[in-house]
Amino acid sequence: MSRPAPKRVGKARQRVDALSHKDRVVGPATLVLLVSFWLPWYSLGPFSVSGLSVHGWLFIAVVDSIVLVLYVLITAFGVGDLAVPGRMSKDQLLALITGVNLALVTLGVVLKPVGFSWSWGAGLALVAAIAAFAPFGIPLLAARRGR
Repeated sequence: MSRPAPKRVGKARQRVDALSHKDRVVGPATLVLLVSFWLPWYSLGPFSVSGLSVHGWLFIAVVDSIVLVLYVLITAFGVGDLAVPGRMSKDQLLALITGVNLALVTLGVVLKPVGFSWSWGAGLALVAAIAAFAPFGIPLLAARRGR
């Protein structure tokens, strides 16, 4: 009786499998966040505006998001690491970057223009920012509280 040949796993799949669970969450969540900056955050009747067009300072979160997506790609390809050993752990650095994004997005959602109502892009951005922050920020905050 012949046995079936073992299934070969491609290099791309091996790289994705090598990523930590946290990295597999922060990458897609940050990519969704990055796209959401150009989606409608606020609406006034038939008109809508993006978060970036109202709050130019959200560009900081765009840059942070690009860095985070590049980090996940660099980690997946095994090219390097984002954190400098000895200064800050990788988890601390990622909690900081995702925390800054969460704070900026929260401010952007709360500071809506007068007369406008919230649109679906703001909600998506907030959910994505929370999802990206949760794997790194919640354990870090819990550890600090336990001291």
